[in-house]
Amino acid sequence: MMLPTCMSRPPRLSRALALALAVLATWLCAPRRACARPPPRVFLSCSDDCFDPYLRQQLSYFDFVRDVYLADIALVIVRRPAGTGGEQWTATLARRTSGRAFESRPPASVLSPPGAPAHAERDRLLQLILRLLVAELAGTPHGEAFKIGLPQRENLELSSLDDPWNYWVFAPAAWGSAEAGSGYYRLQAGGGAAVRRITEHSKVRLMGGYTRSLSSYRLEDGDRIFGDVYEWDGRALYAHSIGSHFALGGIFTAIGNEFENYRWHMHGGPVIEANLFPYQQNATRQLRFIYQVGAWASGYVEDNEAGLRYEQRPYHALSMIIDLNHAWGSVEWIGQVNEFLDDPELYRMSTGLTLSVRVFEGLTASIEGQFAWVRDLINLRGRTITDDELLLETAQQPTDFTSTASLSITYTFGSAHNTVVNPRFGRIDLEDE
Repeated sequence: MMLPTCMSRPPRLSRALALALAVLATWLCAPRRACARPPPRVFLSCSDDCFDPYLRQQLSYFDFVRDVYLADIALVIVRRPAGTGGEQWTATLARRTSGRAFESRPPASVLSPPGAPAHAERDRLLQLILRLLVAELAGTPHGEAFKIGLPQRENLELSSLDDPWNYWVFAPAAWGSAEAGSGYYRLQAGGGAAVRRITEHSKVRLMGGYTRSLSSYRLEDGDRIFGDVYEWDGRALYAHSIGSHFALGGIFTAIGNEFENYRWHMHGGPVIEANLFPYQQNATRQLRFIYQVGAWASGYVEDNEAGLRYEQRPYHALSMIIDLNHAWGSVEWIGQVNEFLDDPELYRMSTGLTLSVRVFEGLTASIEGQFAWVRDLINLRGRTITDDELLLETAQQPTDFTSTASLSITYTFGSAHNTVVNPRFGRIDLEDE
């Protein structure tokens, strides 16, 4: 009679052992958040400040990594001025398909109104990113982690907004700077205003401003020299959309610049633009060709090298602009040729490049520079520039070219994770960012 009793014990022991193993497995897996489904690795790329620490804190469900080639998902954020006077945030999500290859999804954008506080801008950007991640991870185990909701309103009505300003935006501004040492000072102050109206079909932009610059240096013999130059400008632009690839309009520019010997100067005329890619893809890729032609007229503070106080000429200019923002990096290149139609030997060829490339895991190369081959300085003073004017920067001197350049290469290795934010001792040095 004992045999049945002994045989009934092993099942109870087996169930107890299985329960203990399950509890142990749950405990071991808990610190890793999900043994069966590790969170996606995310790489965040910004062309400008995009509240990186805040986003990594709010999206801590994901593992943020320092390099795109360690990521499952790449997020490219582009920040641009908007026609309203605020800012447009555009986010593009790219999902790793295999090896180093990523497949980009259509970009999405959100607008911040003029003067929006930083906390409101970062919340809008966070919601934009969350919408992209929800769509990308829907149907996967990670899709269950999202909680979606909408604010409730009474008497909800869907209608077009009645804008009493008809999309016109006005932005007055004032600026100033000061720098001083025991033997010198430099002061600058000015003001201006911008008026714009930007819609899907047209773009109007008017800007104007005035700046005054004062400077002084004490020489070795104890004497002081003083500089005082002014600059004013007014600019107008109109562009009318012609489909998704073309625009037609015109520009007008008026300036006064004592440093460049301009008592006044005006140029302007019609402009046509062609974009190889649809304008709707502007945050991801652009390849634009722009041609302008018009009149160029100047009145000088002093006689120019040709002995003239006034002259007018016809001119034209051709520009090419490339702008790409992807997971591998970003590139912006601008090339332009300006020429006086009545004298082709008077021309200027200029180019500018901003390039940042993630070459491979951990290695990033960045190049930034501008170069101009100058043959059109018809505004130069007909006399020799003095040493005082050179030091005080109150008169332009002759040159055949202008250039600036910078190169940086960084290599990062070690832990792949870049999620924890620790603000301790931040900005302890004034040079810290």
